[in-house]
Order: sequence, then structure tokens, then C-alpha cells
Amino acid sequence: MDTLENKYYREIREYLIGKKVQEVYYEELDYQSENEFWEYSDEIHSIDMNVIFKLDNNDLIQIFWDNTFHCYGIGLKKLSQINSHKELIKTINLSNHQNWRKLIGKKIEEIVVFWEFVYENESTKLPQTWEIKFKDEVIWISAMEFVKNDIEMYWKDHLTLFFTNNSQKEYKLTKRSDIQSKIS
Repeated sequence: MDTLENKYYREIREYLIGKKVQEVYYEELDYQSENEFWEYSDEIHSIDMNVIFKLDNNDLIQIFWDNTFHCYGIGLKKLSQINSHKELIKTINLSNHQNWRKLIGKKIEEIVVFWEFVYENESTKLPQTWEIKFKDEVIWISAMEFVKNDIEMYWKDHLTLFFTNNSQKEYKLTKRSDIQSKIS
């Protein structure tokens, strides 16, 4: 029988591994402001909702905070289209942003899922962070959020992307994990 975890790995492998990113979109709550709040720093983007990759096979893959395993982990699903007319949601094309330009057209070679145990008895775990490896680049996506006074909170209904190893190390993304699963 196919377990939920095996299905998760199969979908990551089927949807993302070996595919090239052609476009990148963020879906954010629309704060009705000219300012963009997702650009936490040059190395970190923290977004309310989703990241969507348009791949070289024209698939749209949404990466989002999810409760498949436990609130809040990282989930994914295939979309039929980008709906840029959702009420109270803003869809932003980031393909030309400096952090994404270097990844456009590059193949996703491997994804490492970093799992954390929710309870001390190790009966429940959630996929807290993904490490996405391209040929010469690596990024991290984590279900975490920065709140007032730059305090980071993990297991949140938020995604934060790290574009440098130094920034992911600062917030101990990979060190926090209990289990790592490589998908290639």
C-alpha cells in the first residue's frame, strides 16, 4: 500500500525533479499597498501564501504551507492555471527578480526534505524545510515566518525562502531537522 509519505516523495519526484524553472510567482495576501512586504532582505523572501513554478513542460506547481502531515508543513500540488483574480490575493511574477533570474532555465536536480518531529514520542513529523538543488545553486523553502522584532517562528502558515547558505545557517533550517530525505 502507498503511504502518505511515499505519495509525497513520488509527487515531488514526478512534478519537480529534472524539470527546469521557467517562471516564478508568489501569491500574497493583498494588503492594498504599493509596498511589497515579502522582501525581508536581499537573501530572504517571506511570503504569506504560495510559490508557483512554471516549468519547462508548462506544468504549474504550487508549493505552499500545508497540513497533510501536521500543521504546518510544506506541501505541493499541480495547478491547471494561475488565477490572478482571486479576491484579497495578489499574484506577483518574480521571474525577473535578481534572486530568481539566476535560477530561470536551470534544472531541479534534487530536493532534500527536512522533517521535524512534532511530539517527543516521534509519532508525528512534518516537512518543515525543503532544500532545492539546481546545478550550481541551492535555495531553501521553510514553513516559517518573521514576526515583530525580527523573531522567527517555525511551523507557520507562511513560507520563507532563503537564497544563500549563510542565511539558512543563521536560522538553523537544516540543523533543526530530525530526519532528512533526499529525492532525486
